[in-house]
Amino acid sequence: MADEPDGTKLDGHHAMHLETGVALINALTGSHVHGRPKPALGGHDLVLAAVEALGDARSGNGRVDLLAAERLRNLASRLREIIESLSRSEHDQAAGLLNRMLVDSKARPYLHRHDEQSWHLHFHSPEADLVQQWAAGLAVSVAAAFGEHIPHRVGLCAAPRCDQVYIDASQAQIKRFCGLACQNRVKAAAYRARARRSES
Repeated sequence: MADEPDGTKLDGHHAMHLETGVALINALTGSHVHGRPKPALGGHDLVLAAVEALGDARSGNGRVDLLAAERLRNLASRLREIIESLSRSEHDQAAGLLNRMLVDSKARPYLHRHDEQSWHLHFHSPEADLVQQWAAGLAVSVAAAFGEHIPHRVGLCAAPRCDQVYIDASQAQIKRFCGLACQNRVKAAAYRARARRSES
């Protein structure tokens, strides 16, 4: 994540969690992408989508089977609800949803180390499975970013028929679309509309 206007910067660990959270939201939830309906995911396709969204961040206790993928989709749905509230500037609503997520995830600070590694902070118990680890980590990272970062850095694509979530890492904080495909689609539609008006 880029520096904020006041010079503050989101911790790299929290930034990584936010990027993974957005990847999970876009892979496992939503109904449209780039103007087209998203296929419903189930079975093996859902597992593959969850594994790809976690990418190199996938670690910890347990593998992503169908049950874990369903639980990750539920987690992604809760994160989407928070971001949708923020996109409507309903910050109190988003904070309430996030507080509930923190409680449900049983997130709590815990110092841990693996073998000869240095001690570092986790927000889940050592016995937590893969989904519990991500639920706690994501809840804490979104909460850590909530005040100064999240409302300005994360949003929903403004293009019609696209509900992808994006992270705006630009200094100007003016991103409105999930990517060039949707940005170009909106520009092309605006150009066609102007051309029709000039012809009439």
